Amino acid sequence: MGVGKTVLLLPFCLALIFAASDDSQAGGAFTSSAAMTAATVTTAANNPSNNPANNPSAQPSDTLLLPSVESLWDFEDARSAELRSDGTLFITDAGTGNLYTFLLDTASAMPDQLVPGLREPDGLTLVMDTYTAVASRTAGEVTLLDEELIYMRDVSVPSWVPVAGTFQPTDVASNAFGELFILDGPARRIYHFNANGAYLQHIELQELTSPERLVYHSESLFVTDPGSGNLHVLTEAGQELAVIGAFPQLSRVRILDGTIWILSGKVAHLFAMTGEHLGNLKPENPAGTLRDVAGDSNRVFLLTRGSLYFWDLKP
Repeated sequence: MGVGKTVLLLPFCLALIFAASDDSQAGGAFTSSAAMTAATVTTAANNPSNNPANNPSAQPSDTLLLPSVESLWDFEDARSAELRSDGTLFITDAGTGNLYTFLLDTASAMPDQLVPGLREPDGLTLVMDTYTAVASRTAGEVTLLDEELIYMRDVSVPSWVPVAGTFQPTDVASNAFGELFILDGPARRIYHFNANGAYLQHIELQELTSPERLVYHSESLFVTDPGSGNLHVLTEAGQELAVIGAFPQLSRVRILDGTIWILSGKVAHLFAMTGEHLGNLKPENPAGTLRDVAGDSNRVFLLTRGSLYFWDLKP
């Protein structure tokens, strides 16, 4: 274990990561447009030999190797990471049952706070950049914590909901109004709750093989399906807008500064909101499969099962 190492990345990396910012502001292809169909924005999956996920060496100039750095912190079974606008990084560790926070504007590599006693915390989201929602498949609920990480309430599916059964949330996302979208991967279903935790509706995902991760962005839901290797983009009502794939060992999707990050094995694939492939990032000698990514305009953090790595993005 060691403190993170600051490195300088090529200007190409900055251009790669933020090239899609204008598309994001304009709405791009991944919006809740009824005219959008999956066929119009399906990417290189139509030609597997050109798909960077299937053949990373086909376009070597599109892959930027991130130089080796030391682990910022070690974990037993890290699952998710989120970066708040004030520079606080949140990480769930199912192995210890803890939610960790790091104040990244300080020189310390030690966790600033931890919330113990969570039952295998998994998916994580920041609600309105203030509250923290943590999904636990083992506990069968999503726990909501306030800004001081004090327990507020648990959110689960009411027994009167017709499809209610064993609730196994694997991930959680939220919109600008504080509403929660909770993915029950084993049930292949997304549950929608209002800001007070009241059930509103659910979306069936029966055509997906094994949905696992969920992100909300610009009135759209991004759902990973590791079984097929595809990323599905849906409206809030469940209408499919787009499919990106296929990616072997698909583990996570995040949207950072208007760019879609798709984690596949030890590679991060970057796409514009229009569906255009921007390039790939790959750490040198990663310790394991990438599980999550967080970041801002100055730095990027990559999380594996046991370690957290970061790079300063300086031209």
